[in-house]
Amino acid sequence: MNIDRIQFLTVPVSDQAKARDFYVGKLGFDLLVDVSGPHGPFVMVGPKGADTGIVLVDRAVGDLDPDARVHFQLSTTDVDADIAKLRTHGVEVGDVEEMPWGRVTTLKDPDGNAMGLLEPSGYGNWPR
Repeated sequence: MNIDRIQFLTVPVSDQAKARDFYVGKLGFDLLVDVSGPHGPFVMVGPKGADTGIVLVDRAVGDLDPDARVHFQLSTTDVDADIAKLRTHGVEVGDVEEMPWGRVTTLKDPDGNAMGLLEPSGYGNWPR
């Protein structure tokens, strides 16, 4: 096998511009790609310097289940500071939970896609 990384994951959204503004404006992601494609806009965002992107795909395109939701985990070096900043942007963020793998909270994007925000412990800091 010659697979060396996850290039992107797809997150179904109802409004690509609104989702792009959430990920870029509120989460601080970079806008990696925003071009016209054969099925409409191709929009990809990602954390600064990350190897993996998130493609924000219109639910009406392709064979996506319109009720589908995804969950993914983001890593941070300071979950408390990120929670405070997200809340100033009006993002609903849960309280921090202490887990064996680190300190974690949850939030959702405008379409209800859930994400965890983890400040990893030594046990949870993989696959680095």
